[in-house]
Amino acid sequence: MVWMIPWCPRGWARPRRSAPNAGTRPRAAGVPRNKAGFLLHLGLLCCVVAGGILLSFCSARAAEFGASVEEQVREIVLENGLTILVLERPFAPVFHYVGMVDAGASDEPSGRTGVAHLMEHMAFKGSVRVGTQDARAEAEALRRVDEAWEAVLAEKRADLLERGDSARAAAAWARFQEAQREADRYVIGNAFSKTLEENGVQGLNASTSCDATTYYYSLPSNKLELWALMEGNRMTWPVFREFYKEREVVIEERRMRLESSPRGRLRDETSSAAFVAHPYRNGVIGHRSDLEALSRADGEEFFREHYGAANMCMVLVGDVRRDEVEKLARKYLADIPRGSRNQPILTREPPPSAERMVRTREPAQPLCYVAYHGGPAFHDPRFDRVSALTDILSGGRSSRLYRALVKERRIATGVSCFNGMPGLKYDNLIWCSATPASGVAPDSLVEALQQEFEAIAQRPITPEELEGHRSRALADFVRGLRGDQGLASLLAFYQIRTGDWRNLFRWLDDLEALTPESITEEAARILRRSNRTVGILEEAGNARRSGS
Repeated sequence: MVWMIPWCPRGWARPRRSAPNAGTRPRAAGVPRNKAGFLLHLGLLCCVVAGGILLSFCSARAAEFGASVEEQVREIVLENGLTILVLERPFAPVFHYVGMVDAGASDEPSGRTGVAHLMEHMAFKGSVRVGTQDARAEAEALRRVDEAWEAVLAEKRADLLERGDSARAAAAWARFQEAQREADRYVIGNAFSKTLEENGVQGLNASTSCDATTYYYSLPSNKLELWALMEGNRMTWPVFREFYKEREVVIEERRMRLESSPRGRLRDETSSAAFVAHPYRNGVIGHRSDLEALSRADGEEFFREHYGAANMCMVLVGDVRRDEVEKLARKYLADIPRGSRNQPILTREPPPSAERMVRTREPAQPLCYVAYHGGPAFHDPRFDRVSALTDILSGGRSSRLYRALVKERRIATGVSCFNGMPGLKYDNLIWCSATPASGVAPDSLVEALQQEFEAIAQRPITPEELEGHRSRALADFVRGLRGDQGLASLLAFYQIRTGDWRNLFRWLDDLEALTPESITEEAARILRRSNRTVGILEEAGNARRSGS
């Protein structure tokens, strides 16, 4: 599953929905019922909606609520460098788990795009103890599969140099297929997932972005030891069985999401055109030719380099006890190899000198993408200003772009802007998407968008618009802290992306420091014609229609 970053309290995205709770039960003895906290939360939501003169009051109450949550988080750091965060919320007999690895598509070596996403799939294939009938015999069979695949690759390389032999290539492929069938004899299919499903798992899934890979699910609280056992197994002794079959699954996913989707292709090609140097240009799912050449050894090398304990964070929120989690973690997770923290990529995208254009014609609904360079990385102090800018421009039906293009001029049926495309770890794009109304040429809509951006110089961001952004952001902040799985995702994200989960609760200070002038300055810096890449999907047979 290709991933977008979970909600962060900067107006960038919304939280994931928490998995359904397994039920309710009376609180454990000695755990007070937090009626005051509930009433505070309810009051927060009410006052955020009210806005206006209540905004500063709401901000203070949100800070109180955040501080109360922060006080309950407990941090465990094992000797191997693994950070585990625990938040006890014994409201229902369930806990929510999020594990994040600081490795994504931007960390892939040249020629191996897609390997990070494939490792996400491989993490469900089990270990030396889960998923095999005979670990020793399977290891030997997998070695023969690897040898057979190297022979197939040798023939591919020879063919590229016009030295190939079709009969020899066919024989190599046949040996590879036979070696796979032999290895399959030892596989217990889907053993990892089935074990968790038989024990009541909910929401078992994972996702990959350009920046990180995330694993998540929920379990009944009496299955805590099973969680520790299964996570310890797959992160310490993984076996990438059925690698080449799963690679075909990913290739099919690419076909469905990109190659067979006009919107998907336009998004991919526009993003690739926007970046000429930085790995963000490659996207997450990988180039088809790279995927078709990936070997199990490539996957194992990526895993060894990036899946060390020091490069991970595990978060549990729900009906768990910190002491019990630490005891089980030391028993089952301490053997995960330490590894090392990912080092930042030094490649920087050069500023564009002119507008770039991608134009496609398809039998599909017209669409416009406009991507601007200069979106700051998440750790950059300017990130909050740009997040406020995109929210003011397109956050809801009262936003500038919706009012101007959808309500008043009626040249668009929808418009949105957000920052952080395609990632947040490095400088990124402000991404605008607009759907032309019937009879409106996409080029006309792109021009109207640009005119609205240039008009910000004459109509700067107002204090009232900033106040509206703060109200929405505060509401998002409270909602993000309310849901167990959403909160687990936030804690993991802040720990991995900023190095300290406590920064989640410092965000309100950044929100308070925003000014209309600083947001207007960001608009002038970023939303320029020469700074943009335009992607246009025209309906086949109606290219370059004149529009209103």
